[in-house]
Amino acid sequence: MSVETAQRSEADLAMARSWLLVPAGGGGGLAAAAASGADALIIDLEDGLPFAAKDAGRVCTAEWLMGNAGWVRINDATTPHWQRDLDAIRGLPGLRGLMLSKTESPEQVRDTAAEIPGVPVVALVESAAAIVAVDDIARTAPVSRLAFGIGDYCRDTGAGRTPMALAYARSRLVNASRAARIGAPIDGPTLSRDAEVVRDDTRLAREMGMTGKLTLATEQVQVINTAFAPDSNDISWAETTIERLGADGSRVTHGGHPPQLARAHDILRRADHFASQA
Repeated sequence: MSVETAQRSEADLAMARSWLLVPAGGGGGLAAAAASGADALIIDLEDGLPFAAKDAGRVCTAEWLMGNAGWVRINDATTPHWQRDLDAIRGLPGLRGLMLSKTESPEQVRDTAAEIPGVPVVALVESAAAIVAVDDIARTAPVSRLAFGIGDYCRDTGAGRTPMALAYARSRLVNASRAARIGAPIDGPTLSRDAEVVRDDTRLAREMGMTGKLTLATEQVQVINTAFAPDSNDISWAETTIERLGADGSRVTHGGHPPQLARAHDILRRADHFASQA
């Protein structure tokens, strides 16, 4: 892989908005998901499959990754399914990365990386123990992003799914990611199929500092992508701010200007990236 290709891959990973989870199985589900426009396709070997279907799911995953690209969500490291998942996908040409379920320690990340070196890992944070350890998890190579497993977190802690109930956990992921200098975190899925609800949830995640969202439904993909991308008002503000302050900050006059200028450059960088992917 060339340096340019590697840098482009890192940028794509850091900016990926929609992360579509699809159970490993036949029936054309993976092909339909791949055509959905999702920024990242994740073949699900964990909660998307009952125990009795996991072996068949691994075979399906391996067949797909022989000729197509995708991420794989593997079972958590405390289960025997973790090793079986890794054995099934090791060395396959289409493997783009691993999503490690129920990550609770840096050791689980390091053990996973030792089994399949050289691929990025998205660590799913899904429990109180994971929130406590999230700073260390975020700093552990090859974690490139964190993701929030809302359902399991609520089950573990007894918290509700309201924005207030989940604000602390989301903020912990955002701050841990920034401190570790990895991509901003990926929010959990919205279970409602109502587009307005999905849009509102995505905007909430964006307001919290997240830049991606898990989804279980292809029809949510474009809603998520649009809600995370800078809109015309964002771009207009960014262009006006850069014109007013100078692209190099030459017209900055007080301490409030540099953060505005940095945000403006980030908005245009993201807008350019998503436009190039369209």
